[in-house]
Amino acid sequence: MPATELPRDPADLRVAVVGYGSIGRRHYENLGRLGVRYRLLLRSTMCRPGRFSDPPEAHSYTALSELLAARPHLAIIANPTACHVATALELLTQGVPVLVEKPLSHDLQAAQTLVEAASAGHVAAGMAYPLRYHPAYRAARECAQQQRLGRLLYAKAWFESYLPDWHPWEDYRSSYAARRDLGGGAAVTLDHELDFLNWCLGDAIDGQGWRTTVGLDIECDDLAMLLLRFPGGVTAQATLSICRRDRWRGFEFIGTEASLRYTEPPARLELLASGVPPRLLWDGASYQTNTMYLELLADALRSLCANQSLPIPLAAGLAALRAARWAEPRAGS
Repeated sequence: MPATELPRDPADLRVAVVGYGSIGRRHYENLGRLGVRYRLLLRSTMCRPGRFSDPPEAHSYTALSELLAARPHLAIIANPTACHVATALELLTQGVPVLVEKPLSHDLQAAQTLVEAASAGHVAAGMAYPLRYHPAYRAARECAQQQRLGRLLYAKAWFESYLPDWHPWEDYRSSYAARRDLGGGAAVTLDHELDFLNWCLGDAIDGQGWRTTVGLDIECDDLAMLLLRFPGGVTAQATLSICRRDRWRGFEFIGTEASLRYTEPPARLELLASGVPPRLLWDGASYQTNTMYLELLADALRSLCANQSLPIPLAAGLAALRAARWAEPRAGS
């Protein structure tokens, strides 16, 4: 059974990373940067092109039972999307808190089951949504909630990138994002933007849209477009793509008095109003993307040591998945 008493210092936590792909490796290395001395690693024995080698200092396991015997204080779930719920449920049942990588799941019912189990078991569980720690996205939420743009009329958010560029060391068609059996597809995989809109505007209450495959040779959707309605009557548009060669990310909030716009590249947050030049609120030219991942992880570790809930609840992942599932399948061109 895992440990029940938590150390006061996050550096003394025994933290496991489940899955050692690109995001698993990021979390594992960031734990080291944060000074966590005892890092555990659970990974599949499956060999595949570009598979990362185990770090020399890692306490590595290939079976969950072996990992549990090491008594982790926290497990970061970073295996393929389709495995998130089953893995997290087994750990929670054994009293191990979990931090789940996005998306929570590809299956809405399974995600609901996990959220209910975590609540009933009174074990800490949370989501890893690093955009909530990004300076521009945090500023947008503050502006929206404090009505600095006047009455909010509508919003937009988008993330468009090219799946073959994500992991150039492997055939993109074999990656989790491209495979139906692993829970892939643009609508689900790119749910950062959906969580961001929910975070700023309150969980979406209904929506419509479509998802399709138009640009890549994959069995999942590579493009999704949604129109979502939020409490208070605000409508937002979300565009999610893994088939656009030039990476493009950003958002807009349009109010009665002014608008807020963020685009990346070039990572600039601007306030726009009629008759005056755009006002630069944040310039991310020197911002390191890994900073938001570090801050998310540090916040989660501090909360755990203080015996508090993890900062971003599992329910946020459920709300984002519900929004993604409002995009109906449509035949590609």
